[in-house]
Amino acid sequence: MIIGIPLKNFGKAYTRLKHVLTKDARSNLSKALLVNIVNSFKVTNSEIYLITKDSEAIEFAESLNILSYASDTSGLNEEVQSFMEKFYQESTPWCIVHSDLPYINKFYAKQLFNDIKHYDFIASRSEDNGTPIIGGVKKLNKFHYGKNSFTLHQKEVAKSNSELSIIFSRELSFEIDTEDNYLSFKQQLPNWFKRK
Repeated sequence: MIIGIPLKNFGKAYTRLKHVLTKDARSNLSKALLVNIVNSFKVTNSEIYLITKDSEAIEFAESLNILSYASDTSGLNEEVQSFMEKFYQESTPWCIVHSDLPYINKFYAKQLFNDIKHYDFIASRSEDNGTPIIGGVKKLNKFHYGKNSFTLHQKEVAKSNSELSIIFSRELSFEIDTEDNYLSFKQQLPNWFKRK
């Protein structure tokens, strides 16, 4: 499986949390979440790419022994699209994973890896109708991120006469997008974060 993890940069991570975390704390949280996601998916022996143009993030990817991909385009949607154009191979499972999923672990990563091979398209839906994870074996022609992106992905998938299967799992859909999300995360810290 090919896995892409889009990331702008660590320096401007989680700006929505600026009232509860310092810039350094937000950067450290972003790095810690990325480490957990990479460690979780390494058990699947997938090719993992950090989709970024940021030099610090590219260096960080190297320190995690994963690859990085920098496109010539601007904007996360376009960068992910460029990544897919370069690496998609027919019938080969692929997955785009947000870097802010705190509850993913090796068990859920392996389960997703096993499930994704059986679906044209599969995705999780966040509380704001976003798309923290999307993948499948067919090629998606356009990517959308942010609030209500899940509905946009459903429409995109319908254009290829397919259906977007939904992942019902908190571990694969809870994102740290708001101060409330962060406070909820602090009240229910995952084991990997406690050991950090």
